[in-house]
Amino acid sequence: MQLNSPLNAAALALLGLSQASAAADAAPGWSFDTSTLVYSEADGRVQAAEPRVRATRTWDSGRSASLGLTLDTLTGASPNGATPSSAPQTFTTPSGNGSYTIAAGETPLDDTFRDTRIALDASFSTPLGTRNTLTTTLFASTEYDYLSIGAGATIARDFNLRNTTVSLGVNVSQDSIDPVGGVPQALSRMPDENEPIGRTEGTESKQVFDVLASVTQLLSPASLVTLTASLSLSDGYLTDPYKILSVVGTDGEPLRYVYEGRPDSRFKQAVYGEYKRFVADRDAWTISLRLMSDDWGVFSQTVDSTYRWNFGARDYLEPHLRYYRQSEADFYRAALFDGEENGLVEASADPRLAAFDAITIGLKYGHTTRGGLPWWVRLEGYTQLGRTAGVPAAAADGLSKFDLEPELNAVMFTAGFRFDR
Repeated sequence: MQLNSPLNAAALALLGLSQASAAADAAPGWSFDTSTLVYSEADGRVQAAEPRVRATRTWDSGRSASLGLTLDTLTGASPNGATPSSAPQTFTTPSGNGSYTIAAGETPLDDTFRDTRIALDASFSTPLGTRNTLTTTLFASTEYDYLSIGAGATIARDFNLRNTTVSLGVNVSQDSIDPVGGVPQALSRMPDENEPIGRTEGTESKQVFDVLASVTQLLSPASLVTLTASLSLSDGYLTDPYKILSVVGTDGEPLRYVYEGRPDSRFKQAVYGEYKRFVADRDAWTISLRLMSDDWGVFSQTVDSTYRWNFGARDYLEPHLRYYRQSEADFYRAALFDGEENGLVEASADPRLAAFDAITIGLKYGHTTRGGLPWWVRLEGYTQLGRTAGVPAAAADGLSKFDLEPELNAVMFTAGFRFDR
């Protein structure tokens, strides 16, 4: 959004503009942005490294094009969905050719978890007349068992002396899933090592369609607000082929394990509001609220806030606080009681579909060199606290001796820089 208003250049930079407007206001030439995220969960769980690089070319006409590359490398141990046990537990790997053992009383974590993702995206933005901007995007990502390709387009229009911008965007993607060992049948028994693996050869697919509408309004020379509404429809194979559930008796001890199963469609709707304010002719405060619900029964709320403190001509600190709360999916089960799997169509013990609260606290430091090169580093801590749900009544007493929702702690470190040519 290109604002013809009393806002000075510093306020514009601090408040931030839409992507299309930022590109339109950028000086002609090349710019390069790069960053690397290192993510580490406690207790030897998931570790990740994610370098990113983006090149953007802007022309005198206001047109711009960008190309981005992201590489994700993940290792460590990930929860497989089973409950703890009073005795050691041995699980078969997805291929059926190996196994791993979990100590008594411990949360079952699959330490054979490995993944590498490469993602590319390209976008082109062009003015349409004096008030409209069209941005088109292509994107693709690949993993050893997953391929996703998609495209999107966003049209933005300025109103009210360019102090209001309204935009509408759509994205579509087609994903292909080729699980290691094949596709398991939902709620079927997980076989022991060297038994027939009970999976179907071949691939599955899903389609995702997203629509987003947004309005950004300048409220005063020092503040603006953005309101966004989005709809998302996923259709096809939405089950995680590597997640399982424990089937337990009245004592809470596992009798066997079954593969999870999820609905074959998911419709999500979300609203998002963000307020930015220029403070003391120097700093910027941002606060946002996001509400999301879906037809799986998940409802989430996110409150996020940052304060950019410019304590020098070329230096700033930016503390960050984020709170997230989520309810469990309708078909979430911490475990299944003996025989219950025979009367269900869908069930999952995936912690990502459980009820939990999470808080992120971080601090970012940024500096611009005398030569005009901006760089920054950020350190954040993440804590997730589960709220136990989906426990079968007949096994509640037996399962109460286990921590079904252990606390998750993680540290994230990010560094990045930008240069223009």
